[in-house]
Amino acid sequence: MDKGLILKVGKNHTIAEIAAQLISFGYEKTSPILSSGQFHYLGGDVIIFPTNSIMPIRLEFFGDDLESINYFNLETSKKGKSVGVVNIEDNLLRIEGSKTKPGDYIVHIDHGIGLFSHRETKKINDEEISYIVVNYLNQDVLRVPVGQIDKLSRYIGIGRRKPRLNKLGTATWERTYRKTYNDVIKLARELLEVYASRKIANKKPLHFNQKWESEIVKTFGFVETSDQIKTLEEVYLDLQKNVPMDRLICGDVGFGKTEVAIRTITQAAANGCQSVVLAPTTILCEQHYRLFEKRFADLPIKIARLSRFTKKDEAEKILAETATGNVDVLISTHKILRNNPSFENLGLLVIDEEQKFGVKDKEKLKKLKENIDVLTLTATPIPRTLFMSLSGLRDISRLYSPPVNRLAINTRVEKYDDFIISDAIAKETGRGGQVYYLHNEVATTGGAKQKLEKMLPGLKIEVAHGQMGESALMGTMSKFTAGEIDVLVCSTIIENGLDLPNVNTLIVDESDKFGLSQLYQIRGRIGRSSKQAYAIFTYRDKKLTQNALKRLRALAENTELGTGYEIALSDLEIRGGGNILGRDQHGNMEAVGLVLYSKLLEAAVTKFKSQ
Repeated sequence: MDKGLILKVGKNHTIAEIAAQLISFGYEKTSPILSSGQFHYLGGDVIIFPTNSIMPIRLEFFGDDLESINYFNLETSKKGKSVGVVNIEDNLLRIEGSKTKPGDYIVHIDHGIGLFSHRETKKINDEEISYIVVNYLNQDVLRVPVGQIDKLSRYIGIGRRKPRLNKLGTATWERTYRKTYNDVIKLARELLEVYASRKIANKKPLHFNQKWESEIVKTFGFVETSDQIKTLEEVYLDLQKNVPMDRLICGDVGFGKTEVAIRTITQAAANGCQSVVLAPTTILCEQHYRLFEKRFADLPIKIARLSRFTKKDEAEKILAETATGNVDVLISTHKILRNNPSFENLGLLVIDEEQKFGVKDKEKLKKLKENIDVLTLTATPIPRTLFMSLSGLRDISRLYSPPVNRLAINTRVEKYDDFIISDAIAKETGRGGQVYYLHNEVATTGGAKQKLEKMLPGLKIEVAHGQMGESALMGTMSKFTAGEIDVLVCSTIIENGLDLPNVNTLIVDESDKFGLSQLYQIRGRIGRSSKQAYAIFTYRDKKLTQNALKRLRALAENTELGTGYEIALSDLEIRGGGNILGRDQHGNMEAVGLVLYSKLLEAAVTKFKSQ
């Protein structure tokens, strides 16, 4: 549980600050107070009913100083016992790695779909017990002891319709649950046949090479986070097994996924195995190539890369050398999948942001994956990837911990205004930094550049997008990387993997036209140093669509470091998961919610695995 709001008599606490904190804690401002998780003003005082208290409290102020804290009787409106300090816990649930707010749909495994109302504390036989209060159809109320929180799951629908609330004391939910469970058992058998082919496949176990590990660690330049250490331990164990690794590394942007990949590639090379790294964009492919050349400089590892910028004769030479084993690590865009490459001893496939590859590419990936270790990196898992991870059909490692000295990105959602834009750019360039100005209409990027030049004379402003020629694009990106350009007016070409610590302001024009995961990825291009970074998501329409509003609100709410998993869940809720496992299962997932469905599938898979 997050640290609560600690209030102390004699300390400076403004009413506005307390109210803002309570609202962020999931408290409701209402009058009169009817239940815990609510607060209201009474003259210049504040009445709060903390979720961890059996009675409300009354705060009295002298100016901005908290003068007194007293328990408060709602029926008599009289003050009771005074206290010097109070810790107010929040009114949120933490289930499935995410925060569930009052009013969100949740599922009780025995009673079905309800609405999370609030948390409360009751005194039963001289013992204070914490409950989670869930509202059902016809004003039915269920109090779930906190000790039974594992019976609750967040409801994530895969359609756009709101779920129907269940009624307590009827057999409806039991029938729904039983039907879903029986269907899940059948599905688990089918899926296991597919996934078992990898689990029973034999591959040569790799031996951990400490000498090469020590060499690559010297070139890192940072201290590993505890999550990176744990993830690397899991990966190294996978490599030493005689079944192929299929591990998803889910980590926030800038949290060290690439480092995990580099260490894994090092071990593959130390065992004489070739590696392929698939990057979703040409720019990221080039960046990986430069980084890997630098990192592997003191090890006998030959790196090559294939992209649309690789000339035909050079590409043919690289493919020939790969086939004879002279290339140890091949970094490529989807281009490689269309060349049907040959390898002398391919042992590892690293896929950076799998969701960026098309359906045909993924089919070719399946053939490439047979009998080799696979490491997939993602900041915001697509529904299918997220689902497979939840359901136990795939191993997952999560990087929660931010690197040392990394700050949360200051995020604002604003209606487009020339002054806001010019002010933000002037402040960033004034401190020696650079700016991404994302304008995704390629046809009008020139006009956007000219407008900024008029607003901000004296700044060096250039354009970068995917339709530019090879030399022009790479020339612009090289200048920007070298700090010779102040503002880059760009398309979503910057979305994946760029790591430029001096770029710490991002402005997105018409951000309401982007998907949530995409906006989150784009925001991850800044804030990659110890400097405070700023993201401004603008919109031009007077009235945003409901889904656009939800997307932007989710970004504004999830500014903390490490919220990629939260974003992925929000993305699922907003746009639905689609037919994740085909039409037959669609109704079942909608009936019980994706999370409970995943748990049932995981249990079924575990059961069959043990048999």
